[in-house]
Formats: sequence, structure tokens, C-alpha cells
Amino acid sequence: MDMEKTTGSNLNKYFEIIGLLYGCNHTNFIEKELWENAAAEYGIDGTQLFNKFGAIHKKYFTIFRQNMTFQKCEDFDFFFADDDFLILLQTICADNSEWFDNDFSGVTDDTIILAIINELLEGKEFDVVPPLNEIITLLQSTKYSTNICWKLMVLIQSPKKKMESLLNFIKQNIVAYQKAIDAIKKPLDKLLTDFPNGNYMSKNILKDVNPTPILIYPAIEIVNSRTAYVGLFAKDVYKHIEKVRSSQKKLLPALKALGDSSKFDILLTLLTAPKYNLELAEKLNLSAATVSHHMNVLLSNQLVNVEKKDGRVYYTISKETLRDLTNQISSIFSL
Repeated sequence: MDMEKTTGSNLNKYFEIIGLLYGCNHTNFIEKELWENAAAEYGIDGTQLFNKFGAIHKKYFTIFRQNMTFQKCEDFDFFFADDDFLILLQTICADNSEWFDNDFSGVTDDTIILAIINELLEGKEFDVVPPLNEIITLLQSTKYSTNICWKLMVLIQSPKKKMESLLNFIKQNIVAYQKAIDAIKKPLDKLLTDFPNGNYMSKNILKDVNPTPILIYPAIEIVNSRTAYVGLFAKDVYKHIEKVRSSQKKLLPALKALGDSSKFDILLTLLTAPKYNLELAEKLNLSAATVSHHMNVLLSNQLVNVEKKDGRVYYTISKETLRDLTNQISSIFSL
């Protein structure tokens, strides 16, 4: 089966196909309600946002599902049941596309294990595989759930065998992916042409990294200290946010964010010192994925700032924004 890159597209097919396969295992993946709930987190019009890009994403997903090869087996459930585990798989495979583009038989167990543990641990870079007991300690430090840690251990104990199984799922669905791409070729080409000029939150902290466009999650960013995967509609989300901020209603998204207990706790924690994602997850007993979701909302409302330091992405509270908010409230209510 031909594994060459799709002509005219610089989406990463491994990232996309893994996400599409996950979506086929979760029936509510493209429901309008999901987009509206996500938009509500940012204080913007969910219906307008869905009307803007929902149809393209739905067609992309629907055509893939109509043509996919679906194998409901133990390995399928292993890979495509948990969203936290899925995003790890997507970034690991996309960051190491050469494994699949070239002869996979030349990829070693150690190469895969190193890619996994280096993906998990921001700011650290292992050149050789550490002992098993050290790997277990490292996994525990990530604060992923017990189930995700178990899956990572299964993957680390049989890395090549498991990756070959995942590669098989991908190969079986290259044709389905190509048909889905062809079905939306015209709007996709325009989005890809416009993408380098788009705005994205990670732009300031990953100046030396070219972001990879993604369509499977069209309005979010997945960022670590080395890579950025940015939804093709992310800039449209920011345009909506800026439109809201241009009026008196610009207070509402920030107040909505402050009204969420987890986001409020994150801000209180950042009062003491800058922290990176896993520190916040450990401090607040949240998953890394949940913290990333909250940080996206706080970043979009400029309630936190970000900086790259010692190989990690650190968050700091934006005292200037908080002062502006209190001044605006005082002005509006003539306090």
C-alpha cells in the first residue's frame, strides 16, 4: 500500500488517521453540541462557530467512516478508547513519521521507548533507555491515570509489536483517509494556504518550531516544549474572541473562566510562582489533559502568560489583565 504523503496537503496523515479512527469508536465525536460546549468555554457563539467549520469537519469524518476498515479487536480498543492516551499516540507517531515513511523493520524497540519517555517528560531528554524501575517512577511522575500508565507500560514492554499493530490499522485506512481528503479538497487547500498567516497561542513560545496544521481537532492547539499541532480553524476562534472583547461583553468570557473552580485554583497556584503543566496537574490532582484544556481557556482570555524556560513551557498569572478586569468592573458599576 502506498504510504506517500497526500498531494497538496501538509496535514500529518498519521496524526489525522489515528484521530479519525478514535472518532469512529466514539459516536458523539462530531455532534454539534460538542462544538457549542467548547465554544461556550471561550464565551463565543457556538452556533456561529459550528456553522463556520462544522460542515467541513463532519464531511471529512463521515467520508472516512464510510470507507474505513474497522476491526473491533483487543488492539483496536487498546489504542482508541482513551483520549489522553490517544493524544500521546498521535504526537509520538507524528513526531516520528520517518518510522512509517521508511522501512519500519529498521526501527528498534529502544528507539520507540526513548520516543515515548521523551514525549512524556518535558525538559528532559534521554539518550539511552533507563532501567524499568526508573521508567515506572517516571510514569508515576506524569500524574496520568492508572489506566493510561498501564497502557504505556504495555506499550513500552512490547513497543515494536504494538507499533506494528497500530501501523497496520493506519495502512488499512490510507485509502479511506485519501477519499476523505479528496472530498474536502477545495476548502482544505484554502485553509492550508492561509494557515502560515494564522494566529495561534503557541506562536510566541515556539518561535523555532514550525506548527503542524491539524483538521481532526480543528479549533484547538496541542503544544509541548518541542512541537505544536494547531487546528486549521484556530484563528477563526481567536477572531470570534477578539470580536467579543471589542464590546462591553468582553468581560463575560474572563468572568466565566474565573467562575470555574479548577481554573480559579490554577490562578491561585500561579500566584506563588510560575509552573509547568505537570506541576499544576500534580498540585491540583488533575490529569495533564484537563490542565491543558483549562490553560487553553485561560490563555485565550489572557489571564495567564507563557514562557519557554529550560526546555519547559511555564505559565504565569497575568496581573495586568486581572487589574484591567477589576478596573472595568469598577467603571461599569460606578464603584
